[in-house]
Amino acid sequence: MTAMALLLFISISGDILALEHVSAVAKFRSFLIIGADEGTGKEKDENRIQLLKMNADGSCAVADSILLMHGEGKELDVEGICAEGNLVYVVGSHSSRRKKVKDDSSWKKNRETFHQDKIEDEASRDWLFRLRLNEDGKALAKDRISLRSIIRNDPALKAFCDIPSKENGVDIEGLAIKDGWLHVGFRGPVFRDNYVPVLRLRWEEPDKYELLYVRLGGRGIRDLAAVSDGFLILAGPVGDGTDSYQIYHWDGKDTVPGDDRKPEDIGRLRLLSEITPPDKDSKAEGLTVLEEQNDSWQLVIAYDGAKDQNRLLQRVSLSRRKD
Repeated sequence: MTAMALLLFISISGDILALEHVSAVAKFRSFLIIGADEGTGKEKDENRIQLLKMNADGSCAVADSILLMHGEGKELDVEGICAEGNLVYVVGSHSSRRKKVKDDSSWKKNRETFHQDKIEDEASRDWLFRLRLNEDGKALAKDRISLRSIIRNDPALKAFCDIPSKENGVDIEGLAIKDGWLHVGFRGPVFRDNYVPVLRLRWEEPDKYELLYVRLGGRGIRDLAAVSDGFLILAGPVGDGTDSYQIYHWDGKDTVPGDDRKPEDIGRLRLLSEITPPDKDSKAEGLTVLEEQNDSWQLVIAYDGAKDQNRLLQRVSLSRRKD
């Protein structure tokens, strides 16, 4: 593995919406954009992303928020954000859920949570947004599409559509864009032999997609970030397990082998580093590239579960050298 230096936490001024549930981060010009996997906003059913202005001293200040949805049921469950040019993309998890077993509920009701009819399919999570922003981060246009029909009709993914996300069901958590191609990373399902799907598509023709596979040692994708020679993948547990968090470099090619494929055409992954969340209840959920240098990537990692907003975003320097 390569060397990773944990530099510092980013000091943030202003109020962070849904602080303990931030699950995505992306760099857009002089801003960091964050989103949460719970509804965010002062009004019921509001779902917003926030723009944090990056200052010269390395701190950030809450600058604005952009409303994505309001009054359409429950939360969008924002899990991935990426940007290219003046376009920003935001994706919901497209997942189903099961209620948790609770200590203060009856034995009978807790057992009923495992019944098939207790699985909830939340349509509010089934959106991919495209925002056009100006230099100051103001939204000029907003469009959205759903990936649900693609997932339900895909021969590999359709079997997992009605399984709760934390039980190896469909759960989108990563999003990156490279040369106009969106790469949608799945936390689940993880297939036999630890293959994890990545949906590659263009916004204009989403039905003409390609499903690629990567192998992350049994982990799922928590986020993706485009770099010059491929992608960085933030990997973590599929469910609520205790697997560690890791960062991989992926060249962007499908990793499934075959006797009809040339070795150079088979995708390659390289484990770069382990990540230790800074606090007991925090989870590494978001990843973005601040700067790409000859010998390193300067990154920001976002932690879900942070109770102090000054421990929400962490700057990281990750070596590009192959040890």
